[in-house]
Formats: sequence, structure tokens, C-alpha cells
Amino acid sequence: MGAWGTGLYSDDTTCDVRDDYVQNLKHGLSSEASAQKILDRYGDLLEKTEIACLVYFALADTAWRYGRLNEALKDRALSLLKSGGDAFIWERDAPKSAASRRRTLRNLENRLGTPQPEEKAVKASTPKPKKLRTTAPIGSVFSLALPSKSFALLVLVGFKELEKSIDPVFSIMDWRVTSPADLPEHINGSNRTLTFSKSFYRPFGHVAIIPRDERRSILSGLEPVDTKILSPMPYEPDNTVWLAVGRIANEIEKHIENVTHE
Repeated sequence: MGAWGTGLYSDDTTCDVRDDYVQNLKHGLSSEASAQKILDRYGDLLEKTEIACLVYFALADTAWRYGRLNEALKDRALSLLKSGGDAFIWERDAPKSAASRRRTLRNLENRLGTPQPEEKAVKASTPKPKKLRTTAPIGSVFSLALPSKSFALLVLVGFKELEKSIDPVFSIMDWRVTSPADLPEHINGSNRTLTFSKSFYRPFGHVAIIPRDERRSILSGLEPVDTKILSPMPYEPDNTVWLAVGRIANEIEKHIENVTHE
């Protein structure tokens, strides 16, 4: 479940939403724009009730505390609360804590039903430049060692702009290379790539890397190779899943085995 308590801000998602909303205000965005920027980031994930509850509850509560809660955001949060919120997750995964979570949700519903405080002043600050994770150009090819001692080829197909960084996004070729001598001289943009579907709530055609250590290159664990891309490869930014390098290697192995046996 990923929560360390039943409080409203006892998980990473609600803490991130709260902090990002306030940061957006400090960067000069209106309350509506600050909230929408966060909602856009979560995109299709908001179709999952448990994610929608975390995001809308944190947004509505923070906006209320800053005197900036609008009716649309309030109505969405209250609608989720009146339908039980995410209590069903707690009843399923942590039944002993479900009553405590329901109290948290009731307190939030009661608070949103009261007049919000006067608009709280926010000290403006200049946004820090976003960190460019790599200067490698689109079309760069990298190898990644797999648990089977073979290698996968990852092609840098584009970049995804996040809140604090600009991250490389890769497509993964659907074959393994057993040794450096087996590296192809070139790859066509039309060559088949992997689609991650096992273990995920929907298929993903691209992968991006979750950094383990901000002091190190995000490409640690990948090795550049001389394979050339003859034509651009398709890139759909919203079709990207973020994983740690080790998880990427494991998922590639799993999915290539699946392709092999089809």
C-alpha cells in the first residue's frame, strides 16, 4: 500500500502533491494552474480510485489551508469522500487500521465543509533550472546487462520533462545480445521493440529510469554502443513507465522470454 500511517499525509503521493502545489504557488502560478499542473502529471492514473483519492484529497486540503480552494476541486474531493474514499484499500490490506483511516477521511470531509481561512500569502521564489539527466542525443544506443548474462539494447527515443528534471526515455529491442561481438551495426526505426505488459496495470512501450543516487549519472548501469539508428523510432511520451535499472533488467528478461515462447 506504500503508506506509513493512516494520516492524510502518511504516504509519498500526498506529500508530493502538497509540496508541489505550494511550490507552484511560490513560482507564481494561480491556484487553478498549480492544481492542474499536478493533475496533468498524474494523467490516466487518476482513473484508479486509490490514486485519485490521494491526489484530490491532498490538493483540496492544501488549497483549503491556503485559502484557495475552488468549487470544482472541492466538489471532486467531496464526491470521492462521500463514496467512501480509499477506505476499501485499508479494509483489504490493513483491516486493523481501517477505522483510523475512516476517521481521517471524516475529518477531511468535515473540514472541507467549513469556510476556508483567508488567502494565505505565499513568498515568491524563482524556479531552479531543471536538471538535464544526459546530453546523449536521441538515437543513442546502450546495452544493459541482464540476469541471464546476456544484454539488451536500449534506444534513446526522446526526453520527458518532469518537475525538476528532463529525463531520457528509451525503447527496448525485443532481442538479446549474447556478447559484444553480436551487436548489430544498425537498427531500423521499424524494428520491433518490447512492450511491458506483465506486472503492470496497462502496457507501456517506453521505459525511463528512476535514479538511485542523484550524485551519479542516471545512465549508470548502461553502456553506450556503436550501433546506429537508420531512421527515427516512434516515441509516445505518455506511454512511459519509470523503473529502477535493476527492475528494468528483470522485466526485459521476463518479457523477452515471453516473446521467445509465443
